[in-house]
Amino acid sequence: MADENDIIGSASEFLKDRLYFATLRTKPRSTAHTHYFCVDDELVYENFYADFGPLNLAQLYRYCCKLNKKLKSFSLAKKRIIHYTSFDARKRANAAFLISAYAIIYLKKTPEEAYRPLVAGSNPPFLPFRDASFGACTYNLTLLDCLHGLSKALANGFFNFETFDVDEYEHYEKVENGDFNWIVPNKFLAFCGPHPKTKIENG
Repeated sequence: MADENDIIGSASEFLKDRLYFATLRTKPRSTAHTHYFCVDDELVYENFYADFGPLNLAQLYRYCCKLNKKLKSFSLAKKRIIHYTSFDARKRANAAFLISAYAIIYLKKTPEEAYRPLVAGSNPPFLPFRDASFGACTYNLTLLDCLHGLSKALANGFFNFETFDVDEYEHYEKVENGDFNWIVPNKFLAFCGPHPKTKIENG
């Protein structure tokens, strides 16, 4: 198991002496001074084909609630909080998206400021996201691209976690309930496609 000081030394710092992001080969144990948590198997992207992320707004919302609760927790008040992930390139990219998106929404960072700690030092590059198809991907959607999109949506009021209804979002996201999302609230709706049945035989 990695030494705690080694983990801190190689981790990306988001709040000085308080909030970090780390990529680890083994599951660490929390100590008197450090609290570790991982969401790799809790917040999971549901792929269509070869796509693997980024995670949706409901998952980002749940992550932000979890992290805010940890940062406000009396029992964790004097501990460093480390969100860790594995070396699985897909899970690592999604985990990095979560913490850097949190930094934009709650720590008021720019996309570049939120991205910079993740690529500092000897950290390996992040796998770019891709389209939901079988074939070769014809473009790369980088983590920084996603952060710019999130920042733009936030600035234009396309979402607000103070009023976000996660249950409604997840209800309408299901195929049987329409599989749709508001891109621009009450103006621009994206959905999979209308169909009178919830399951298509041989389709």
